[in-house]
Amino acid sequence: MTQRRHIPLGVGFYPDWFYTNFGISFGRDYYFDPETRVAARMEIEKRLHERFGDVGLGNPDPKPKPLITFGMVMLPAVFGCEIVFKDDALPWAMPLNLSEKEIMRLEVPDLFKTSPMKEMISQIDYLRSKYGFVIGDINTTGVQNLALKLRGDQLYFDYFERPRLCSHLLRVCTEAMIQLFRFNNKTTGTAAVDVTPMCDPRLYVLPNCTIEQISLSTYENFLLPYDNMIADNCNPLGIHHCGSVNEVLPGYAKVRHLAFLEVGFGSDVRKTRQMLGPKVAINARINPVLMKNGSAQEVAEEVRRLISQGAPLDSFSIDTVGLTHGTPDENVRAALLAAGHYGKITASDGTTNTGVTYSFPGNYEPSETVVKGTSREVIIGQGRPLVIIGERINPTGRKKLAESLEKGDLSLIVKEASRQLEAGAHILDVNVGISGIDEPRVLRETVMLLQGITDMPLCIDSANPDALEAALEIYKGRPIINSVNGESRKLSQILPLVKKFDAAVIGLTMDDSGIPKKAEDRLKIAETIVEKAEAFGIQRRDVIVDPLAMAISSDHEAGLETLKALMLIGKRLGVNLTLGLSNVSFGLPDRPAINTMFLAMAAVNGLTCPILDPTDPVMKKALLIADMILAKDDFCMGYLNYCGKGVSGGAEKAVSKMKARDPRDPLHALREAVIEGKRKVAVEQTENLIKLGTDPHKLVAEALIHALNIVGERFEKRQIFVPEMMISAKTMQACMDIVRPHLKSERGQHDSSLGTVVIGTVFGDLHDIGKNLTKLLLESAGFRVVDLGENVAAEKFLEAARKEGAQVVGISSLLTTGDPHVQETVRIIKESDIGKKVKVICGGAALTQRFVVDTCGADAYAKDAAEGVKKMRQLLSSSFQEQSVKTSCNESHHS
Repeated sequence: MTQRRHIPLGVGFYPDWFYTNFGISFGRDYYFDPETRVAARMEIEKRLHERFGDVGLGNPDPKPKPLITFGMVMLPAVFGCEIVFKDDALPWAMPLNLSEKEIMRLEVPDLFKTSPMKEMISQIDYLRSKYGFVIGDINTTGVQNLALKLRGDQLYFDYFERPRLCSHLLRVCTEAMIQLFRFNNKTTGTAAVDVTPMCDPRLYVLPNCTIEQISLSTYENFLLPYDNMIADNCNPLGIHHCGSVNEVLPGYAKVRHLAFLEVGFGSDVRKTRQMLGPKVAINARINPVLMKNGSAQEVAEEVRRLISQGAPLDSFSIDTVGLTHGTPDENVRAALLAAGHYGKITASDGTTNTGVTYSFPGNYEPSETVVKGTSREVIIGQGRPLVIIGERINPTGRKKLAESLEKGDLSLIVKEASRQLEAGAHILDVNVGISGIDEPRVLRETVMLLQGITDMPLCIDSANPDALEAALEIYKGRPIINSVNGESRKLSQILPLVKKFDAAVIGLTMDDSGIPKKAEDRLKIAETIVEKAEAFGIQRRDVIVDPLAMAISSDHEAGLETLKALMLIGKRLGVNLTLGLSNVSFGLPDRPAINTMFLAMAAVNGLTCPILDPTDPVMKKALLIADMILAKDDFCMGYLNYCGKGVSGGAEKAVSKMKARDPRDPLHALREAVIEGKRKVAVEQTENLIKLGTDPHKLVAEALIHALNIVGERFEKRQIFVPEMMISAKTMQACMDIVRPHLKSERGQHDSSLGTVVIGTVFGDLHDIGKNLTKLLLESAGFRVVDLGENVAAEKFLEAARKEGAQVVGISSLLTTGDPHVQETVRIIKESDIGKKVKVICGGAALTQRFVVDTCGADAYAKDAAEGVKKMRQLLSSSFQEQSVKTSCNESHHS
């Protein structure tokens, strides 16, 4: 087989590009009349060659291709969804929004007895009779995609409240998809053509277009089992992922038989490569907004950037999908030429002329370990600043702490946690192991207590597997388990817990023979631990190795061997490395000086997360200096902040968070329930607080709105995702329903609306999830919302704003095809009689600040629902006050 000279770059135009430029329709006839489709495909090839033949697109003399296709709507149509066909758009399935009872009555259909499939089979028979063969396949859609078409957005609440319904619905969807995949394979031998042209067409490719909207835990708990069910029946498997893959990438690494992954813009391609290895082909997609609104130079630079992250290039490609009318021809040419220039493949091992080299396996790429508290995430990695694991919550050598634990008094633990966080600890090691106590119970209670007062991650430290399991069962987030070692018994006891609770684990380089003296022997134990962990399905990145610092007072070579072990293990295995630093100086005078020097030397040799006392100012300063010298402290800001202000940044926020979450605050439990989306608990708390005479205005301001603000901030930072946001907003709404009758505005009325907002999705766009989430957040925050739905004409926005007396109009647009309609809607409103009274805000994946504000003349742009609510508050803070002043003047005049 001839090796490619450079990476392929696919060019995919959206239907409106062909329809607007050449009148080629993608309406109903394209999908139901096979001859119309054959003729359209030939015309497309000719037109592409006319326009871009100089860069290799199209064909001046195309032959008929008997293609079968039905967009991504065959299975929704099978289940009864209405399908909308348009000349200039892909077909769209309208959600059924089935009730809980209707979902539970759903059964897997026999596809071949349904009208849509009978129609498709008749087309196949016709094409075969005329041309002798057929090509292409029928898009299966993804499991969650199909479930959303049947259940609607309610599915996001079901993940939290109706897991049994989710399991039933997702199973039905999965079994229907397997039927369609098998039909595709039997009919044409392909199952990828209708999803992407960028992989081997024989792969079974899943279009996971909505997975970006959920968290990793939601994916792994609900969707991963069904993706694997498909993979086991239909393989090798490919996944098409829209948007950034970063959140769910660890989940995709657990998909069996994965051979191809297509990732959307915003994805970390290098991290994807490191996690999946060279055997999984990667296709990276360029943002169609950049292709349309950027310069040719910016497009070429983006292609170069992606290529620099994609090696080995013999299994890497780029795609410019979804190019809409108005995309400059020079940008298309720039992308293709850049791929040819920067993406040259010069050797079969993936070496390229980009100047970037990678190694797969042998010496492993450095890993990044992600751990989480209740909301705070900490990432440990070679290219990142040192992560401090605070060691002070440990009764060994701390008499007062041991005595307090014996008495059942945990107050000293709270003080130690506060001191360490204030001093800059990123993770707290928690050990309560003393003789004579019920360690499983005490460790569980301690973890619950600490998670109630801080959102930082914990390192759960115990030699007792029962105690570890007791604490892990109630832990919220993703902890570190401290620890496992190379002993056969320990490996069999601890690794199942690591897998069960999706934790990271510290591996000590000791085994049944003890602690080896030589670094090479410690490496062998580390290799055993990593191999055993991977056999349990635990990712290498989640193993943190501790090569064990031994006292140099008893062996003068002990320090050197530990440093050698750090370097060897880090280089050979690519894992993160920790050490209990203070052991090295045991039995010697001036221990802090020895410890700080050892810390600096260990950092140079690969240490990433030392276990130390962060309240020791000498040690803390040494750590910051090490980061600074090793180029891990941008502009020396960490060191300068420490020297100028003491503690700053994350630790300071963590301490203030501890104070903000004081359990003695009567509103604390309500805030937590709203943040976590526990609707029943929140409603009970609200009812109790009202009965106790709590000021309803205080309850709304200090509990409900405060909680929703925290949720919004987490959503903006991608710490939570659409389902978590929606369930929290619904929880707040349920609480507001209870509080609202007790609220009175200054005029003594029950209507305390903050203002009226008219929202809708722009004409030509049928997407609604972002718009629906915005509506939910606005209503939860106290706004009156008039939802016009999807595919809304400009005149309808204006008419509704005038009729409803709106202060703000919110316009949503997911596709770049909506740009002219966004511009027209803004123009009509601004030029109308209410143009000076109404603020206009636009948001959605297709839009940018420059286009919305500078080109269209809108008042504000929002990148997502949470920012949209924040911006609307800002817009109303001025305009609503002005209207209030005018109203007051009018009332005074009439009185």
